[in-house]
Amino acid sequence: MAANTFEIWRGPSEIDGAPLVLLVTGISPKGRANAKTGAMVQTYILRADMDPLEAINAGADVSICGACKHRGAASYKRGEYATRYAARSCYVRVFQAPLGIYRSWARGNVPAISPEALGESLEGRKVRLGSYGDPAAVPVPVWSALLAHAAGWTGYTHQAANPRLRGVLRWCQVSADTLEDAEAARGAGVGSFRVLADGESPAPFEMTCPASKEAGAVTTCLDCSLCSGMTGAHVAILAHGQGARKGDTPRPQFRRGLSLPVLAGGAA
Repeated sequence: MAANTFEIWRGPSEIDGAPLVLLVTGISPKGRANAKTGAMVQTYILRADMDPLEAINAGADVSICGACKHRGAASYKRGEYATRYAARSCYVRVFQAPLGIYRSWARGNVPAISPEALGESLEGRKVRLGSYGDPAAVPVPVWSALLAHAAGWTGYTHQAANPRLRGVLRWCQVSADTLEDAEAARGAGVGSFRVLADGESPAPFEMTCPASKEAGAVTTCLDCSLCSGMTGAHVAILAHGQGARKGDTPRPQFRRGLSLPVLAGGAA
């Protein structure tokens, strides 16, 4: 395909019903590859009615991020309310790829294609679900169509606590906020991915992300592909990207621990 970015779906968020768009990029093999992920096809889940920075500062990113603790919240500092963006511990630099891709789409420069049609062209390719945004915000049939011919994928979701949004666990790791969350995922037979706080080490059943700096970046997500949901491992990584500047990221308070039914065999 000549184009490098496509719109494959537009519709209401599975999280709160707000208007979303799903943009897929990295189709052209000539594009610049992400150093950590490698040349994976990337997917961006965005509000369709406002740019991603505006969505964050309005709190409207809940439509694509749901219960993720790394969204950030407006904070009161020096006599005025700071932006939500400044309070985020999310590793994604939204002012880079997500904002640029949104602006190109908003200008009408991104062609639309069905997920089935684009999926047919992805034979032999690997796809990153939710390069920005939680895959659970998008209907499961859209992902099924896009990934029907793919060679593999990676993905993460913070929505596993909601039974209605668990369908993406067939492709996505549980984003574990605590060791207890990772243990719950293990008991359910689903993979997990946990960002370690300062001073934490992986649990005995977890492995250090092979594509991380602390592991020596011995591979990329493209070649590893362990973060693939029910067939995935339990992976841990030190805070990285923009989130690393936050130091010891805060742990959720007054939150019930994650409870999951057995979904794929349970803990080994």
